[in-house]
Amino acid sequence: MRETIGTTWIFQLVIAFILIFSSYLAIMTNYAKAFKSKNEVVSIIEKYEGLTSGNLKGIGIINNYLSATGYHSTGACDPGYYGAVNLEDSSPSAFEYVDNDNNKRYYYCVEKVTFTGTKVKSYYNVVLFFNLDLPVLGELFTFRATGSTTELDATYDQDLFGV
Repeated sequence: MRETIGTTWIFQLVIAFILIFSSYLAIMTNYAKAFKSKNEVVSIIEKYEGLTSGNLKGIGIINNYLSATGYHSTGACDPGYYGAVNLEDSSPSAFEYVDNDNNKRYYYCVEKVTFTGTKVKSYYNVVLFFNLDLPVLGELFTFRATGSTTELDATYDQDLFGV
């Protein structure tokens, strides 16, 4: 009888270890995918010198890339950011300015920071999300992948940001 109880405890410990290890691997895989997507979005903004609109410009390419990679996570943006409402629209109307009391969820968030010195320069802060979503428990946590572009001398996104 003693061996049966001892074996049961060891078996439960092994199962618990396997669950913890596989959960860790799943979270790290999603984390890496979110950061890879964030890096690609930052690269697209730098390549097209801003968040330009149109099907073959920055917004359209970002939305196509995120749709093609199966990105579907959403999260809350900080005030002052522009949040992407959907990934099908590649016009400036696909973005909403985030107010202080806005609890809406967005696919990704972009903030343009402009500063003046000898020249007017801008850079962009980008936020993508990934969710820890378990089948029985639902969405537990939303993590953020944040990044910034390099300083850009000229940006071509006056229709979105007006700057």
